[in-house]
This record gives sequence, structure tokens and C-alpha cells, in this order.
Amino acid sequence: MTMLFVATSLAVWSTDEPERFARDFQINDTVYRRLDPDYYAWLRSRMLLAKTAASAGQISIEAFDDLRQRFNAIHSWAIEHFGEPVLLAAVRSLDVRQYGPPVPEPEQPRQASAPACTDRNSVAVSADSVALVDEIRERAIALGWTHESLYRVDGSMRFPLGREYGLVSYLKPGDRIGEVTTHSIEIILPNNVTQRFYNPNVDQPWIKRHGPQIVKRTVHDSNTAENFQLFRDHRRWRSLNRAGQGHEDRARLTRQCGSP
Repeated sequence: MTMLFVATSLAVWSTDEPERFARDFQINDTVYRRLDPDYYAWLRSRMLLAKTAASAGQISIEAFDDLRQRFNAIHSWAIEHFGEPVLLAAVRSLDVRQYGPPVPEPEQPRQASAPACTDRNSVAVSADSVALVDEIRERAIALGWTHESLYRVDGSMRFPLGREYGLVSYLKPGDRIGEVTTHSIEIILPNNVTQRFYNPNVDQPWIKRHGPQIVKRTVHDSNTAENFQLFRDHRRWRSLNRAGQGHEDRARLTRQCGSP
């Protein structure tokens, strides 16, 4: 299943092996977050602010148009994978003031609690990180986590690409552990930004199944996603979709997002 990761700049990155990655991961100075309905709703709120800024002359029309085209592609992918009702519910319910977007973290050296690892596919972790996992181990295992998903520090690929790495491999000095559920464990960074480490042994809510198989979908290119363009002529995509109540729902998503 292809999964889309999005930065706050609307840069995107996709993978067919999303289980290998945490919810947030950083490449150089850019942090990507796994797209889910709440993150979609937050990104949409930022586009509304960008539209207002463009109307006021605070950003150029060209810059806004570039953001609009990027968001159109993200919107099409979200419609395809989550569906309009789920996205509408997220837009209505999300308090964007309380939402914590992905924030880049400066690189911090890891403190080894044992002799340095010689295996390049192994991660040296601190005693504090191990102690954090020890505190929630029994609760996590009762919820369906395995010992390896919590403690494993090596994998078939170099960290963080290997899917086998456990929670302890992703903890850094100053991190705390928050909510523990069957699907994920919350990591609270020193600046109080939260991330989630997802359980590789259970199905996640965003995975859709059709019969016994996971339905594989592809990311739509912005040039082909005409049916659900937030910022295009409403009459155009209404003519491409079925008549009925669905139009009213789509209008709720698009009413405020036209070109400035």
C-alpha cells in the first residue's frame, strides 16, 4: 500500500513500505508526517490562511498558485484513500490551534549504554531510553506489542529504514513516553512536540481492506486529479461527478478555498 508523507511546506514523499517509518521522520531540515485526516485538516487550514495572505498582497499570486497546485494533489490522494465523509468530519472537529505540526529537530548524538555497536545496521541506545520502555513494557505487551517491537535495535536495513527496529531505537535524550495504545505509542519530544511509533504487528486505521487483501492504490498526479480540485471552477468538477448530496459535501470543503 502506498502511503503519502507531507511536510508543512507541502513537499511530499511516498513509499510502498510505510510500516518501515514512524509517523514523523526527518530528511535534512525537512520533517515529513504520515498524512492522516487530522493532518489534512490542519494543512487545509493553512491554505485558507495562504489564500487570505495572497488576497491582501502579503504573498504573490504565483506563490499561492504553487501552494494551491501542491495541495490539490494532496487533496486528491486524501479523497481517494480516506473518503470525503472522513475528511469532512476532521475539518469540522479539529482544533487547529491545539494541533501540533511536525517540527524539525536538531541532530543529537546518541549516548551508548554499552560498547559502541560495530554493526552498521544496529543502533546504540542509552540506558535512559531502555528504562523508559521498561516502564510501559507490561502495559504495551498486554495491548498486543511484542518484545521485539519495543526493544529491537538492529534490522535488515540501515536505521531508520529497517522495519524491524523497535521503539527504543527511536528514543533520544530528553524524550518521554505518553499514551500507549494497541496501534501506537506516543513519544513526547523535549519541546513537547508529539510523535507516534506505530505497532508493526497490527492493522492501522488508515489501511483499507477488500476481502482478505489490502487494496493497493496509487498517488494521483496533480495533472490527473481533476475530479476533486479544491481550487478549480466548481462547475467543472461537478460535471465530472455524480449528482446528489455529495455535491453539497464537496462544496463545504471548497467554498472558502477559491483563487484570491
